[in-house]
Amino acid sequence: MRGFFLVVMLVCILVAAAAYTYGSEAASPRARLLRHLLGTAVQIVAPLIAGFGCLGARRAYAPGDRERLVWTTGAVAAFAWFVGRVVFAGYQWWGGTALPSPSIADGFFVVFYLLLGLALWLEIRLVSPMVDRRIRLALLGLGVAAWAVGFSVVMAPILTSPVPMTKKALAAFYPTAAVFLIPAGLIPALSFRGGTSAYVWVAVALAAVCLAVASLGYTLLTRYDLYSDVHSINALWVAGFLLLALGGFWQQRVQEEV
Repeated sequence: MRGFFLVVMLVCILVAAAAYTYGSEAASPRARLLRHLLGTAVQIVAPLIAGFGCLGARRAYAPGDRERLVWTTGAVAAFAWFVGRVVFAGYQWWGGTALPSPSIADGFFVVFYLLLGLALWLEIRLVSPMVDRRIRLALLGLGVAAWAVGFSVVMAPILTSPVPMTKKALAAFYPTAAVFLIPAGLIPALSFRGGTSAYVWVAVALAAVCLAVASLGYTLLTRYDLYSDVHSINALWVAGFLLLALGGFWQQRVQEEV
């Protein structure tokens, strides 16, 4: 219980830092520097907390339990994003590159989406018999519809523009992977409806929504060179990882009380 409250306090501190960073306008050079430092810090710390949250959920299961593999994969995914943000910040602060994209950091971000998708797929394999087939198809249709909107508004203009192929590939991959995480997160939430574990997967599904919108916004902003580490779109990255962290820590509490 004590550890859970410490996590909640840390999350509150991060939320306050993010609110100041992304919700205020800095007038003085010192205030602008503080915003950039906080922006870098919260983007690094949020996925780190998410990774530890997933590890907490992992520890609640016995070795050999398939749920343990789900949360292990989620933890590795979050830590991959953490490493990517550290590399991204290194390019910005010491490499003198305002927007290091594409860069080595993108390799870690791609790994994050692939592993998080794998974790959700593993969970879906476990719980899909508890969800009606029509609901699963409806959620898949929701994902396809959201992807079609994102493609027409965000991805298509980039794919038809004269930019390097690497940028085109990343512009197509990030939003596509993120959008389909939404129905993937909702299926477990629906399978556990009526139980305490449903709240865990609602948090994960909400995390997927935040990450999807952030991915679409990031892709669009980088296309027009409008992205920065203090842009308000970054609040969605932070929210997504904090929701993932809370889901993991809550799952640990649920399992320990069983």
